[in-house]
Amino acid sequence: MRKSYSSEFKLKAASMVLHEGQPVTEVCASLDIGPTALRRWVDQVQKERLGSTPVGAKAITADQREIQRLKALLREKD
Repeated sequence: MRKSYSSEFKLKAASMVLHEGQPVTEVCASLDIGPTALRRWVDQVQKERLGSTPVGAKAITADQREIQRLKALLREKD
């Protein structure tokens, strides 16, 4: 079964690389996650901070999660 991680966990892991400067390999070892997933999360967080979430992806950052929630509400109203 594939593991599922919360947005908060993904953001924490990505922040360890982006803000704390920890190597991907160290973060992966300390959090017991794979490097491919972590690199994907880091890339997604960087994109979200520039204002876009990859198509089909569940947002990681709070701002993009709120945008996705509001867009869903608008779709319901149509």
